Amino acid sequence: MRRRLCLVLACAGVLFLGGCAGLKQSLFEGGISMERWRSSLVEKQIRVDDLSVSYLERAGSGDTIVLLHGFSGNKDLWVRFVRCLPREYRVIAIDLPGHGSTTRDATKTHSIQHLTLGFAQTVDALGLRSFHLAGNSMGGYVSILYSAAHPDRTLTLCLVDSAGLVASPEPSDREVALAHGINPLVPKTMDEFDSMLGYAFHRQPFLPWPARSVTGAEYLERSSFNGKMWDDIMANRVNAAERLKDIRMPVLLMWGDRDRIIHISTLGVFQQGLPQAETVVFKDCGHMPMLETPRESASAYASFLEKNRGGGPAQTRGKTAAPQG
Repeated sequence: MRRRLCLVLACAGVLFLGGCAGLKQSLFEGGISMERWRSSLVEKQIRVDDLSVSYLERAGSGDTIVLLHGFSGNKDLWVRFVRCLPREYRVIAIDLPGHGSTTRDATKTHSIQHLTLGFAQTVDALGLRSFHLAGNSMGGYVSILYSAAHPDRTLTLCLVDSAGLVASPEPSDREVALAHGINPLVPKTMDEFDSMLGYAFHRQPFLPWPARSVTGAEYLERSSFNGKMWDDIMANRVNAAERLKDIRMPVLLMWGDRDRIIHISTLGVFQQGLPQAETVVFKDCGHMPMLETPRESASAYASFLEKNRGGGPAQTRGKTAAPQG
C-alpha cells in the first residue's frame, strides 16, 4: 500500500511539474502574441532555398523598413520599437539564419557571409526592390555588408550599437571576458543567462514572471549551436571598416553610452568611416536601445527617416544628438 501511494505521489509530482512548464510556456507565448498584436505585427514564413525564414510584418502604405537583430537574438526584440514608429511605414523584422524560428542547420557554417547571403536571398524572395535597413549589433554587421554590396537597394542605413570591427578602440567588458576565456553571449547555465542580461542592458526592461525562465531555457537549449555559430563568425571575420567607403546612402548611428558588449569608443570609428552619418547617443543605456529605450530610439529613427524620405544623397552630415535614455 505504501509503495502504491509513493508511486501515485511521484506520478502526480511529475504531472504537476510538467503542467507548470507547460503553463509557463503558454503564458510566455501568450505574452509574445499580445506584444505583437499591440504593434500590429503578424508572424509569417517564407521558403528561401533550404531555409524556412520566419519574420514579422506590419502593413503600411509607405516605404518598407527592414530590421535585423543581433547575435543569438530574434525578430521580437524589435516589437516595442516598431510600436513607436509612424504607421505609414511597412515594417519587416527578420530572423536571420540559425536564429529565432528560422532554420537551424548545424551542418552549415554560419559565418557572417552565410548570414548576409541568407538575408540577401530573403529580401529577394520577399520581392523588396528598395528599403530602409536597420540592424543591431551583429544585425548591423550584416547590414553593413549588404548595403556596401547593394547601395542601389538600401535607401537608408541605421546601425544600432553595430558589430563588425575587429576590436573596439577601448575594450568592452565582453572583450575583457573573452580574453579570460569567458563568452558572456553564450550562456550555459541560468546564472550565466542572468549575467548575459547584465551585459546587454544598463537598465533591464521589465520581464514578467514566465519570461526569464522560458527565455533562459531556450538560450541554454541553443547553447551548443550558438557556440558553434560564434566560432564560425570569428573564424571567418570580415573587417566592416573596410566596407564603409562603399556606403554612400544616408546613415544614422545610434548607440547606448553604457554598452558593455561593444564599447562606445567604436562609434568614433564608424563616424570617421561614414562622414555623412547622423549620430544619436542614448544616455544611461546599454547595448539594445530599441529594447531598453524603445520610444526614444524609435523617435530618433523616425526623425532621421523623415529627413531622408526616399533615400538618395545624404542630407545630414556628422550631427550628434544625445537624448536622455
